Amino acid sequence: MYDLIIIGMGPGGYEATLTALRKKLNIAIVEKSKIGGNCLNRACIPTKYYRAGAHQIEKLPLLNKYGINLSSNSIDFLQAKKGKDEAIGFLRKSLSQLLKAKKVPVYKGTGKIVGQNQVQITYEDGKTETIEGKYILVATGSIPVSIGGIVPDGKYVITTEDYLENMEQLPENLLIVGGGVAGCELAYISAQYGSKVTVVEIKDRLLSSDIISPDISRLLQRKFKKLGIEFKLETSVKDYKVSGDKIVVNLSDGSQLKVDKILLSVGRKPNTSDIDNIGIEKDERGFIKTNSYLQTNFENIYACGDVVNSPMLAHVASYEARVALKNMFDEKKIEVDYSLVPWSIFTAYEIAHVGLSEQQAKEKGIEAISGYYPFTYNEKAVDELESDGFVRLVFDKKTKHVIGATIVGIEASELIHVMAYAIRNEMTAEEIHDFIYFHPSLSEIFLYATYDIVIGKLF
Repeated sequence: MYDLIIIGMGPGGYEATLTALRKKLNIAIVEKSKIGGNCLNRACIPTKYYRAGAHQIEKLPLLNKYGINLSSNSIDFLQAKKGKDEAIGFLRKSLSQLLKAKKVPVYKGTGKIVGQNQVQITYEDGKTETIEGKYILVATGSIPVSIGGIVPDGKYVITTEDYLENMEQLPENLLIVGGGVAGCELAYISAQYGSKVTVVEIKDRLLSSDIISPDISRLLQRKFKKLGIEFKLETSVKDYKVSGDKIVVNLSDGSQLKVDKILLSVGRKPNTSDIDNIGIEKDERGFIKTNSYLQTNFENIYACGDVVNSPMLAHVASYEARVALKNMFDEKKIEVDYSLVPWSIFTAYEIAHVGLSEQQAKEKGIEAISGYYPFTYNEKAVDELESDGFVRLVFDKKTKHVIGATIVGIEASELIHVMAYAIRNEMTAEEIHDFIYFHPSLSEIFLYATYDIVIGKLF
C-alpha cells in the first residue's frame, strides 16, 4: 500500500509530489495524459511563451529608437510553436527524469476512486488495475466548457486547449467567443502574430469581473482598438454554419461575420464527472466539497486545484497541495487562506492584483484611501519604451496599512509580489514610502504611489 496516491499531475499534483518526496513518502501518480497537466501543456506556460513573442512583435517598430534598423522581418507562428513545444518538452522531460530517478511509479491511465483506499486505473486498451493508498489526493484539474449551440469540433470551432497545444497555423480571420482572461490573452497573441481578430463578449466590457475595475477594462479596450483588435460588447453568437472553407456567424446585434475559426473561451469546469463511485460529495457545479483542511467527506481523501471551489489558478493549486500534504502527514493541521492570492493577466498589458480593491474594502466596512502613480514618469519604464500603465495602492484610511494593490503595465506580474509581502506584513504607507529603492527601477513606482498619502497632494 502506498502512503499517497496522487490522481492528476498538473500544478497541484506536481507540488504534492515534490513535497511528498521531501517527506520520504512512498507515492504513486495516476495521469491519463501528459505530465505537467493542463497548465504546462495547454494553458499557463504556452500562453506566456506566445505572449512573450507577441510582445516582442509589438515592440519591433520601436527598435529604431535604440538605433536598431531591421531591413526585414517575418512572423512565423509555426516556428513559434516549435519553440514553445521545445520549451515545454524540456520542462516535462525534467519532471519525468526526477520521477524516474526517485523511482516514483506513474500509472498512465484514467484514475477512479473505487474504495476509500483504492484507485482503479483504466488504460487506453481498456485493461484495468487497482492500487491502494493510505491517502488519496484528487488533482484532476478542469476542462473547457461550451455555451449555447457552439460545440467544439477541433477544426472549425476550437477550445483554448486546441489552440495552445495543437495550432500550427493561425487563421486569417479569428472569432473569439468570450472576452475574459483567456479570450483577451489569445486575442492579443493572435493579432500580433497576424490574425484579424474579433472578440464577442456578452457583458458590457472586456475582463468583466468584480475583481477587475472598469478603468482597467477601458484601458485595455483602447489598446485593443489601437492594435486593430475588434470587439463587440453585449453581443453573443446567434448561430453559425460552415460554408465552403469559411464559417458564417450571425451575431445577436444583427451583424454577420465570415471567419476561418471560432475560438471558444467561456470558462472551465471541474474535471470530476467520473472521479469516483464511493460517494465523494460535490456541489451542483461538480466541485468537490472540502473542509478548511481540503479534506473531503472521506477523512483520508483530499482534493486541490480546479476540482475544488477556489480560484482557478495554478499557484493556488500548488498552495493547496502543500496544505493538503501537511494536513495528511504532519501533526499540526493548517487551514487554507485565500485572503492574499496574487493573480496576473498577460494580454496587451500585464495586469496584476493582490488583496482588496477599494470596492471590496467598502463591502467589508473598511474606509479606504488609495495612492496612484502612472508608469509615464518612471524612468526605467521610459527606458524600456513601456510607459503605459499605472499602480494603485489601497490603504486602510484609519491605520494607513496597505490592504490591496493593482498594477497595470511592464512586469506587473513580478512587481505584485512586493505588495503581497507588504500586505502580509501590514506595512504602512509611510513604511513603503521611506524604503530606499534602487534607481532607476520599476519598483520606485511604489514610492511615488504613496506620496499623496504620506506627504500630501501636489498642487
